[in-house]
Amino acid sequence: MKMLTQKAVVIAMMLSPIMSNVAVADEAALSQRIDRLERIIQGQGLVSLLGRVDQQQNEIKKLNGDNETLRHEIESMKKQQRELYLDIDKRLEAQATAAQTPVIAPQDNQAPLPNSTASDAGLESVDQALNTQQPEGAPVAVENGEAAYQSALQVLRSGQYEQAVTALSAFPAQYPQSSYLPNAYYWQGEANYVLRHFEAAITAFQTVIDKYPASTKVADSMLKQGFSQYELGNVDAAKLTLNNVMQQYSNTSAAKLAKVRLDRITEETR
Repeated sequence: MKMLTQKAVVIAMMLSPIMSNVAVADEAALSQRIDRLERIIQGQGLVSLLGRVDQQQNEIKKLNGDNETLRHEIESMKKQQRELYLDIDKRLEAQATAAQTPVIAPQDNQAPLPNSTASDAGLESVDQALNTQQPEGAPVAVENGEAAYQSALQVLRSGQYEQAVTALSAFPAQYPQSSYLPNAYYWQGEANYVLRHFEAAITAFQTVIDKYPASTKVADSMLKQGFSQYELGNVDAAKLTLNNVMQQYSNTSAAKLAKVRLDRITEETR
């Protein structure tokens, strides 16, 4: 029995280093496996991160492309709006011309003032009729600035709005006694409105209202002044101005347009 015990002790002593080496080997292998798994996980995370970065870059490129497209569409819509706006205004004035006989009245010893609700496209023919009533040789067209006015109006009709504003702004100083002054100020306001220079447009329209109350461009000036106020965000002022147009100039095209715009403002501000 004693002999068996001694043999067991000897065997245990011999196996102890072997078992220790096996444990160390297993621990090293386990550590290697863990390191390998960590590298795999980290690599997958990096790949995923890179994939998300690429995806975001593609989305940014797409958004930039969409922005360019929208910008182009907005510019096209602005151009169409400008052309449509002037076309509507010209048609309304043409209808007014067909509906009434031009009213011609002298003003402060100046040349007779043409009816400013008439189409400006027909002002030349009206003035030719007026000039036939003047004494032969009287330089009415020169003093009245007819050629300069018609030239500025043609620039406006061609869509050169900045140049039209420059020409129409210079007209009052060049021809301070011209009967075309109410129209020049009015179209100056129109050109500024199309350019979205609403403050300048309001100033020009107010000049017509204050300085030329007898001009039939006053109703249109008040109407477009209301439009400009609304574009600037002055909703209450715009409503007041448009209501004044309807009250003071009822049964006119300006009053009808004022009502249309008021209805639209009401819908948009609900």
